[in-house]
Amino acid sequence: MGDVLEYLVDGTSGLAPGGVEGACIVAGVCSLGEVGKGYLLGKSSDLEGLLGVGPLTDRLRDIFATGGQNPVVIAVPVTGLSGGYYTNVEHTGTGPEAIVSGSPVENADAIVKITLGGELGTAKYKLSEDGGETWGTETITPVNGQITIGTTGITMILEAGTHVLDDEYATTIRTSIGPVSHVGTGPDITVDGTVKAAADVQMKVVSGGGRNTGTYQLTVDGGDNWGAVRTIPVDGLIAVGSTGVTITVPASPDMVTGDTYSFELIPPVPSISAVMTALEQPLSLYDVEFVYVAGPSDSADWASMGAKADELWNAHRPTFFLCETRLPYDNEDLDDWTAAMIEEQQGFAHRFVSVCAAFGEVSDTTGKRVTRSWAGLEAGRLLSIPVMRATGRVRDGGISQGSLPDDFTEAMQQQLETNRFATARHYAGLNSAYWGDAKTMADVTSDYQYIEVVRTVFKAVRKARIAALKSMYDEAGDPLMEGGASGLNYLKANIETALNTLKAAVPQELADYVVTIPDGQDIVNNGVAVEMELIGIPIIRSIKLYASYIYAGSSFDPRLQ
Repeated sequence: MGDVLEYLVDGTSGLAPGGVEGACIVAGVCSLGEVGKGYLLGKSSDLEGLLGVGPLTDRLRDIFATGGQNPVVIAVPVTGLSGGYYTNVEHTGTGPEAIVSGSPVENADAIVKITLGGELGTAKYKLSEDGGETWGTETITPVNGQITIGTTGITMILEAGTHVLDDEYATTIRTSIGPVSHVGTGPDITVDGTVKAAADVQMKVVSGGGRNTGTYQLTVDGGDNWGAVRTIPVDGLIAVGSTGVTITVPASPDMVTGDTYSFELIPPVPSISAVMTALEQPLSLYDVEFVYVAGPSDSADWASMGAKADELWNAHRPTFFLCETRLPYDNEDLDDWTAAMIEEQQGFAHRFVSVCAAFGEVSDTTGKRVTRSWAGLEAGRLLSIPVMRATGRVRDGGISQGSLPDDFTEAMQQQLETNRFATARHYAGLNSAYWGDAKTMADVTSDYQYIEVVRTVFKAVRKARIAALKSMYDEAGDPLMEGGASGLNYLKANIETALNTLKAAVPQELADYVVTIPDGQDIVNNGVAVEMELIGIPIIRSIKLYASYIYAGSSFDPRLQ
């Protein structure tokens, strides 16, 4: 029967979905929250109420401080391991090398010194656990070379060969609660607990006396901010903020006015297996631009992140990973730390992994000023800027929340940046630190050595793919008839419409694009190949000023030319 039939013609409005810029997942260790659950957070979220304390909470504060007006952040708690460590053996001398192994349970500055040269089982050594101030008795080296470092849980293993008189093998061993440094004449204190958050702790005795009599002040950020003067509790137990650690003041003798006690707390660290397990569900639910893994990482961790990034790319969800280096160890200067970071990255390359090596004191909204990685600050900057923009654009301002270490030099920054780390730097004449190149770990032959290139291409690919899906199972038309390939024209027009959102954005995210569907394709058997040439916005990475001096009125005066 005749009637008026209604049909909706959909997909012609020009909408181009597919962008996820400005959204990220942040995975890290914290004291509260459900492991593997995604917490959707905003600037007004109660971070400590939801997640407690720890590296994840600290980095989230940094992200929200620099993330612009409306960042989309999904926090994922991860189980943590003790933050203790031991350093590689520093060998002074010409004899065989040594390695260390184990899990630290006590602090030590260990030195093994050869006191009689020879093969293992014949050579003799003595051991110091306090950096050479005191030494143990002379002992014959074990035949297997394994020397137990006191009760630290660490074993030093001397390699076979002829060991040389006076050779020294040194390693620094640290638990999550560092050694207590005491200045003064009063009694020593003890520190116990399970560390939940990083802190640079100092306790100052304001007035001497015993429990319930003497008074003290406490700081958790190295002396930048001090708490109120308090009386030593009756039981002698002093909680160090919300770090999970307790100081025990002895019952006797009395504390002495002016004495200071200081120690560092190393926060718990995530294992890469725990990170990847925790990320499974959030990544299945939420589509984000990048994943930031908070906490120290190494090349093995980066390789796992790269593998996950490849997996996400193959699942049509282009996503890159941002992570951070470890901080310098005790007794490790910045030259040695820089060399260690460069050595760590050798042999590793991945264009979808970026490693932030910048660190220093950071001021956060709690008023504390603690030394930590700046990867959280970088993640916030990425969330706040368009995809084609460099994080280091000076016009956007410096890193006002942080200050680089005093002994961090321009040469260190340049070497780290040359070796593909994201870094921060100073400019002569400007006061703040500024971001350098936002490097990825891509090989030097790659087009994707910079995060801004990865971000721009990822956004374009996401949008173009969604637009191209409109043409799945569409009739291609007859490519041999002029204007007859209507389906191919529709496919090309949709992709161009999607890419035009980047070109027409304010500020412009692409200079231009060229979409081509090559002629002569066997569409029936091979499908359709579409070539997209994305013409990016150039970044000014160096400026050269040439000045010349000319006398007025001379034959070289350009005004007379």
